[in-house]
Amino acid sequence: MEYLGQLITNGLLLGSLYALTAVAYTVVYGVVRLVNFAFGELFMLGAMLTATLMLNSGQLFGYQLALPGLPIWVAAPVSIAATALLGVIIERFAYRPLRSAPRLAPLISSIAVSTILQNLAQMVWGAQQISVPATSLSSAEPIVLFKSIFISRIDLAVVAFMVVSLIGFQIFVAKSRSGRAMRATAESRVASLVLGIPADKVISVAFAIGSAFAALAGILYAQSYGSVYPTMGFTPGLKALTAAVLGGIGSIPGAAMGGIILGLVEAVGAGYIPEGSAYKDAISFALLILLLAFRPQGIMGKPELNTAQRGSLLGNLDALNGARAAKAALGRMAGLQNWAGSESSKRIFTLLAVAVAIAVGMTISSNYWLQILVSALTYGMLASGLNVVVGFAGLLDLGFVAFWAVGSYLTSIIFVLLLRDGYGVPLADVWWLMYPMLIMGGLAAALFGIIIGYPTLRLRGDYLSIMTLGFGEIIRIVATNWISLTRGPMGIRNIPLPSAFGISLGTPRALYFFALTLSCVTVFLISRIVRSRVGRAWVAIREDEDAAEAAGIDTARYKLLAYALSASVGGVVGVFYAHSQRYIGPFNFSIAENVTLLLLIVLGGLGTFIGPFLGAFIWVIFLQISLSIPLVQSHPEVRFVLLGVALVLLTLYRPQGIAARFRARLTMSK
Repeated sequence: MEYLGQLITNGLLLGSLYALTAVAYTVVYGVVRLVNFAFGELFMLGAMLTATLMLNSGQLFGYQLALPGLPIWVAAPVSIAATALLGVIIERFAYRPLRSAPRLAPLISSIAVSTILQNLAQMVWGAQQISVPATSLSSAEPIVLFKSIFISRIDLAVVAFMVVSLIGFQIFVAKSRSGRAMRATAESRVASLVLGIPADKVISVAFAIGSAFAALAGILYAQSYGSVYPTMGFTPGLKALTAAVLGGIGSIPGAAMGGIILGLVEAVGAGYIPEGSAYKDAISFALLILLLAFRPQGIMGKPELNTAQRGSLLGNLDALNGARAAKAALGRMAGLQNWAGSESSKRIFTLLAVAVAIAVGMTISSNYWLQILVSALTYGMLASGLNVVVGFAGLLDLGFVAFWAVGSYLTSIIFVLLLRDGYGVPLADVWWLMYPMLIMGGLAAALFGIIIGYPTLRLRGDYLSIMTLGFGEIIRIVATNWISLTRGPMGIRNIPLPSAFGISLGTPRALYFFALTLSCVTVFLISRIVRSRVGRAWVAIREDEDAAEAAGIDTARYKLLAYALSASVGGVVGVFYAHSQRYIGPFNFSIAENVTLLLLIVLGGLGTFIGPFLGAFIWVIFLQISLSIPLVQSHPEVRFVLLGVALVLLTLYRPQGIAARFRARLTMSK
């Protein structure tokens, strides 16, 4: 009984931290319907700034400097105020211009802001952990309840801060003029403007409050765990988002309840389930999936929040906005894009693109650059698979990397752990098995796609994306901890290189042409399906799912087909990836990789065939060329800061992507 009591105590502490950050998500979502992925980094910045202000000396930008050495009761309010101000600045420049934009643009902008903040933090503080100075609470003797349950005083303070903060915020929302304005704006921004409520000011206040809650949670987290580092906000931010959705995103009591439930489930599950500490994150996501499958809006959420806007994730091509100079520069590309998008010239353009790719592979003499191009083609194929569900069917999938992992692990386990290690078969004698494995990897991933896709059929919009994110994380966690099958964090090594008729295709040039052939086959098959009756049904679902159902389209069936095709592409590419890299591990398939793939199709052009490859080539080549910049050489994080800035500008001025005009022909008339 004492053991259970200690677990419950630990769960309440963890749940309180999740609840505070979940409120940050739900405050902003309730007003502007935006899942702000940057709150994880604001969580981190609150903790990092407080620790820095409390230290007497430390390293900033690689230099040892004298620091203020302030007490926590001064450092914490200053850090919270600074983080709240930063949240307002971010809203003003990265989100406000996108308030009327299609629903994917603000999401991409928030991911880009998250990337910028995390890498700026690494530039300032470095990647190492920083110890948080002790306070009277953190160094005090713990309180003992019932002679066996230990509660540290800082943990008790965390729970107290959570309760006081949430009660205070509820009173603010219910009683204050600003709180009533926030509620009115949440109900209808247009109606609030008619009534004379300054919606922009109200939204800025919501971002300030949400950012302050995130910073407070980060400070308490750092005090409880004793250290801070630039990537510390990712996992708590993801858990807080899970808690907000669990409780019903948009509901403040629901966010608090979701955080407490999540903390308790994690703590008790880690204590009683075999290997529960290793799988506690998977337990959290499984709970989320189970709840959303039966109650899509969460525990206390409103059913109307489980909806999606009408229209494509990135809207119509005619809705381009932004600066005149940016429009003019991109407009000069429109003639070529319109020509290439016409039926009469489509085959010519395709043949020309393939001819150029072949010529590049034959003329480049650098093995290094050939390997870079193989990587670009691989990411282009993966992004093409994700583009099926996101770009053509309009379903925001944040768990696509799970299918990539299925194909990679399937071929690796069969070749290395089963044939070579289990039966002692020389892999050179079974080279031909890789080609059936391409098909098997695709089929296995497609089956996973249907299994994962089925529970999402009742979900719309942001709820759907969060559930798919949970599935992707469960696959990664299982791959990390099922050591007997996957070798866990060590990964699987010495996967055989691709072969043809017993001849190794291990040279960079051979791998390039293998990847190019696979890319051509992938794009051809996707294009044939998209231009068929199935593709037209996907377009109908993307543009208006309710209208598609009213027209007699079996939306559930076609959505499952989209998941299956998307997953099969991920599985096939996973097989090729494992053999070309000769090593895979669970860290290859993180949510960060899924976000990267999503950014690639947005960069190149959502719902196009060339866009994923264009985005992949720009991204991979940019990473290499930028290494020649002196600032990047001393601070590699600058590359990702520049990427984040470029993505924010892209979502502001060209949210449909560089090659947007190529999707102009993909309409219901085709």
